[in-house]
Amino acid sequence: MQEPSWPSFHKVSLVVVTLLSVIFPTFALAQGQSASAVAMFAAAAKEQTNIAGVSIIADRPNGFDPLAASSEELGKYGLPQRPDQQADPDGFARWTKGMQGLKYRAAAHIKARPDFNKNLMLAKQQPAASATSGNPTQYLSYNWTGVANTNTLTSWDPEKSFVRVESIWNVPAARPPFRACANGVLGAVGAPGFLEASWNGIDGFSNSDVLQGGSLSYADCERNTEYIGWVEWYPSYPILEINCDVDVPCVVNPGDVFFVITYGSNAATQYVFEEDVTQGWYGTFALAYLTGPPLVGSSVEEIVERPCCDADGYPLALANYITEFFPAAAAFDAKGEMYVPGQHHSDTAVINMVDDAGTQEISTVKQVGPLSLFFESINCALSGGCKSF
Repeated sequence: MQEPSWPSFHKVSLVVVTLLSVIFPTFALAQGQSASAVAMFAAAAKEQTNIAGVSIIADRPNGFDPLAASSEELGKYGLPQRPDQQADPDGFARWTKGMQGLKYRAAAHIKARPDFNKNLMLAKQQPAASATSGNPTQYLSYNWTGVANTNTLTSWDPEKSFVRVESIWNVPAARPPFRACANGVLGAVGAPGFLEASWNGIDGFSNSDVLQGGSLSYADCERNTEYIGWVEWYPSYPILEINCDVDVPCVVNPGDVFFVITYGSNAATQYVFEEDVTQGWYGTFALAYLTGPPLVGSSVEEIVERPCCDADGYPLALANYITEFFPAAAAFDAKGEMYVPGQHHSDTAVINMVDDAGTQEISTVKQVGPLSLFFESINCALSGGCKSF
C-alpha cells in the first residue's frame, strides 16, 4: 500500500471509533463556512472554459500569499477557507500544506471525455439486512466501491442537505489484472483498457445526479498508462479532464496527493475545488446546470469507481489498482454537522463492487477508524481479468 504523503493523517486513521468525539475538531468547520465560501465563489471573477456552462475562478495575482490572505481574498480566488488554528490545529496544518503546495492554476480549458462517472448502479443481488442496529448498511454495486453518508431527502433542504465533502488520497497506480492480457482479457466490450476513478461527491446514492471531482488511472495491455484530474456533474457533463494548457492535461503521476473539496448548494451552479498537491496545480470549477435533476444533497461519498459504459451498458473494466487509501475524509450538512466515512449507523452505506454477472466481488472497502478508508481490488480484478457479461 502506498504510504499517505501527509503523515498526520495516518495517525488519525488509527484512532478507534470510540474516540470519534475527540477527533471531530480535527476536521471541524465553523457553521456557515460552506455557505459563505459558495457565496464568495459565486461572486468571484471567472474565466469561461471551452465547454459551455463550465468556468474556472480567476487566477491569483502575482505575489499572492494564501497563508496571509483574508477569508474574502481566499474566496475571491477560489481557495478553501482557513480552519481555525486553535480549534482545529490538524485541519489548519493540512490546509497550510495544501496552500503551500499551490504553484499554478489550471487552464481555462478542459476536455470532455466519452466516459462518465455516474450514480450508483445497484447489483441485482444484495446482502441480507443486518439484524444488529447501529451497523452500516451493506450494498453491492456494479460501478461503486466506497462509503456514502445518506439521508432521505428528495429535494433540497436548507438545514439537512449535504453541502460539503473534503477528501485526501494518493492516486493509485493502474495496471491490467495480473495475467489478464495473457488470458486474452483486454478490457470491456468495445472498450479496451482498464480504468479506476477515485473521487468524492454529493448525490448519486439514491438519486440520478452526482457532483464530483477526482483522479482517473488507466492502463491497457499495450502498456499504455494515463493519469488525469477531472471534475463532473452527471448527467449535465461527462468526465471533464483538467488541462494546464490548451489540450495538454495537467500532469498527474501515481502516488500524487489529491486534495478535493466538493461544495453543494441550492443553486443552478455548483463548485469543485481540486488540487494535485504533489504537482502544484489547482482549480475551482463552476459547473452550471444543463440537464437532469438538480442537486438534492441527499448523500456524500468517497468512492472508487469503474466509469461507464461499454457496448452492453455495463461499466468499463476495472483497473487492478491493488490497494488505495483515503487517509482523511469528512462531510458537512447545511447546519454544520459533521459526517465521516467511519460512522457505524444504518444510514451509512458501505458499498462493494461486483463483476458484470454479479457473481463475485471485485473491489472492496474497509472503514479504518472514523476518517479513513482502505480499498482493495480482488478476485478477477486482481488476477485473471473479469469477463464481460
